[in-house]
Amino acid sequence: MAERMELECTMDEQDVVVLDSGSGYLKVGFSGEDAPRAVLPTLVATTTVSETANQEHEVAVDSGTGAQKKSQSYYGKEALEQVMRKHAEPKWPVRRGEISLANGDKDALEALWKHTWHEVLGIEQQDLPVLLADAMPLGQAAYPARMWAAEVMFETLRAKSLAIFNSAVLSLFSTGRTRGLVVESGEGLTQAVPIFEGYAIPHAIFKMKVAGGDITTCVQQRMEEEKHRNNYFVMQALKEKVCRVAPDYNAAINGPDHADEESKSFELPDHTIIKVSQHIRTGAPEVLFGGGNPKADSMQRICLDSINTCDLDLQQDLVRSIIVAGGTSMLPGLAPRLKSELLGLLPGELSRQVDVIADSQRRCAAWIGGSMFASLSTFDQVAISKQEYEEGKTDLRSLVAKKTF
Repeated sequence: MAERMELECTMDEQDVVVLDSGSGYLKVGFSGEDAPRAVLPTLVATTTVSETANQEHEVAVDSGTGAQKKSQSYYGKEALEQVMRKHAEPKWPVRRGEISLANGDKDALEALWKHTWHEVLGIEQQDLPVLLADAMPLGQAAYPARMWAAEVMFETLRAKSLAIFNSAVLSLFSTGRTRGLVVESGEGLTQAVPIFEGYAIPHAIFKMKVAGGDITTCVQQRMEEEKHRNNYFVMQALKEKVCRVAPDYNAAINGPDHADEESKSFELPDHTIIKVSQHIRTGAPEVLFGGGNPKADSMQRICLDSINTCDLDLQQDLVRSIIVAGGTSMLPGLAPRLKSELLGLLPGELSRQVDVIADSQRRCAAWIGGSMFASLSTFDQVAISKQEYEEGKTDLRSLVAKKTF
């Protein structure tokens, strides 16, 4: 039986902002709540407009100088609408689970966070504590992004305190466990993270740069082969509507298609209803499982590598609590397929104990775990306070390393 942590929440008088900025979607809300206040694309779109465009009665501009141009930014869903209309240039500032520190990208993410604070959550004057979910493990590569995030939180958003937590640890917290193997799969990254007593084991974390976005790209390519050309975001919606993971891909693709009409049908933006072939519905998600190539990265392989890297005493705890989390884990059939693959790879004693758990709230598992943890009385003990930040600016790297979990 997996160890379970005590969830005796003592609410602080002040709310904590819980923020999970994924490659595809940003989840944000307040501690103690069951679900995020908002889930929006981690997307900023910028377009150039004429200052005269919004002046109601002006119909012409000086032919010598032309209209004064200015840039206008859109965030989240509004940004997505602008990009789909091809009116704006998109920026995805979080890629493959990592914050991009290229100048344009980090500026875009800072602007998106400010928009989230002021326009989405309605935070104006309050200095609130913040819990930030981070997909990267402890390590040299993670420090620059975490240091930058700390600077933005304290300098721009005036955070009262900041706690940075590994997103997989938070996903495990959301199930009430402190030991287990978390398999996170979102838009840009899939990773297997072993956790013991609430701490990720860095040397045993295995990742692959194959996730939901790659399934969408595969859907788009296969749809084009069948003469259905459409943009990425429409194909993403199609994936979420009709794609599923087959229990046995070879049997599914070579056998009869037993899906009903509703399961095959998708309505395009022009209201045309198309039937999506099994080659696409079950074929595209196979990229998660290696696509038939035993040498390719696969979800089952990173899980196996993670389990085998851990001590024998811990391996039983891990296989008994394999938690799937993230948006891509919502694909129907994913959890049973992962269990089936692992049963064929693990030795007999371990394989008999395999349990793959798919919680109904797994799409936002990291955010929910963050909401739960930020409600605990121990939150202040693990957070960087404003005073600690001010005193530790000269060696911010050490401070962030000391207070990241």
